[in-house]
Amino acid sequence: MFSRRELILGAVAFAIQGCKSSPPPPPAQLPPRRASYEGVEVIEIFPKNATEDSPVIVAIHGMGDAPEPWADTWQRFPKRARIIIPRAFDRFGPGWSWFEFKDGMTDEEFGAGVGAAEARLWKGIAKAAGGKKLIVTGFSQGGILSFAMASRHPDEIIKAFPVGGSCPGPLLPKNKSRAAPIVAFHGTADPILEIKWGREAVHAFVEQGNKAELREYEGIGHTITQQIRDDLWGEIQKAMPA
Repeated sequence: MFSRRELILGAVAFAIQGCKSSPPPPPAQLPPRRASYEGVEVIEIFPKNATEDSPVIVAIHGMGDAPEPWADTWQRFPKRARIIIPRAFDRFGPGWSWFEFKDGMTDEEFGAGVGAAEARLWKGIAKAAGGKKLIVTGFSQGGILSFAMASRHPDEIIKAFPVGGSCPGPLLPKNKSRAAPIVAFHGTADPILEIKWGREAVHAFVEQGNKAELREYEGIGHTITQQIRDDLWGEIQKAMPA
C-alpha cells in the first residue's frame, strides 16, 4: 500500500509532467520552388526538411542540360540544405548553355565569355542567398563557372567543387590574389574537357597561394559517376556550416 505522502507526491509529479509542453513537430518538407532573382531563373529544393535558413548550395548544370533533372537528383542530398539550381541563359539542343564554347576561340575570347556569364549569374545567386555564404558546385560549363566564382568571390564562397571543369587564363587568380578553397573532380579519360586543363587550373590556384586539389578518376570520361557524386556530396557535407 502507498502511504498518503507517496500518493500526494506522485500526484504532484504527474501534474508537473502533464504541464510540460510536447516537442514541436518537425517542419514540413518544403516543395521545390521556381523563382527568379535578378533575371536568373532557378529551381530551389529543400531536402531533409530544410528551411530558408539552411546552408545554401548552388549547383550549376552543364551545356545542353537543365535544372529539372538536377533537382530530381539533389532531392536525395543527405543533409538539410537550401539547394539553388540556376537555369543557363541560352537555348542549346534540348537544354541550355551558359556561354559559347567552340574550337578556335582564344583564351581571351573564352575568358571574356565565361566572365560575362559568371557576372550575370552571380548577380542572381547573390540576390537569392541574401547575404549568406555559399557552397558552389557544377559540372562541365558549371564546373568552369565554379572555378571562376572561386577566383572572383573569395569572401562570399565557403568552398567550390568543380566537376569536369577548368578555368580560362584571364579568370585565374593573379598577383597572389586570394581565392575560395577548391576541391575539383575530373575523369582521366575525359574527351570533352581533357583532364590536363583541370590539372592546370588547380595548379594555377595553388601557385598563387590558394588551397586547391584535384581528385582524379581513372578511365572515367565527361560524366558524373556514382562514385564521383558520393565523393562530391561527402566533401560538400564536410564544408557545410553547422
